[in-house]
Amino acid sequence: MKTVLTIASGVSIAVVTASLYTPQPAQAFPPAPANCVYLREVTTGRPIIRKQVATNNSNANTDFAVPTGRRFSSYIGRLIPENNSRFTAEVNLKYNDGSSSTVVTRTIEARRFFRYDQPFRTPIDRQPFQVNARVTGSRNTAYQVAVLACE
Repeated sequence: MKTVLTIASGVSIAVVTASLYTPQPAQAFPPAPANCVYLREVTTGRPIIRKQVATNNSNANTDFAVPTGRRFSSYIGRLIPENNSRFTAEVNLKYNDGSSSTVVTRTIEARRFFRYDQPFRTPIDRQPFQVNARVTGSRNTAYQVAVLACE
């Protein structure tokens, strides 16, 4: 897969890779592309969640509900850190039969207010009912997290 990374100066670099964080200066998430929807967090119903890392990363998990009645072929995890810091991001998919799969585990040397996108797919031929984003970092660092589901 060919991914093009565009740096703020306008220089483009072509990179061949299976997965790549693409940092982009941003203080807010852009609207979802035409074939994608932002998933909603299960307790608040909001598509974008802001968190501040607590002691021992006790609030690291954020669950997003996958709507029924639509078939999604890919997903994009989005993270905007509010601090220059190291974060570890993990994405787990939860299935109706009680099983789960980890599809992303990455360490990010994050730049404040840069958006990091991580595309992923389900490793099996089933759609999850929930996407769990687990983000850990240094105490009191903050970030915003969202997940897109795409047809």
